[in-house]
Amino acid sequence: MGVKHWATRNLQSGDLTALREIAKGAQKAPQESQIARLQRRGFVALRKNRKPSVTPSGRLALLIRSLPIQF
Repeated sequence: MGVKHWATRNLQSGDLTALREIAKGAQKAPQESQIARLQRRGFVALRKNRKPSVTPSGRLALLIRSLPIQF
């Protein structure tokens, strides 16, 4: 399995974009279904106030997504 495949496995179009927006602290909240998929992958954790927070593996997925090369 390639690294880019790991980062996108079981996600839908727009999920990593939503993850990037969460990481930037954007005001627009992602859809609940996106947050659920990102949580299942371990890319997002919910804080006590139910606000999503990007985990270290989520940050790694964003880094991998940004790489121009194919692994």
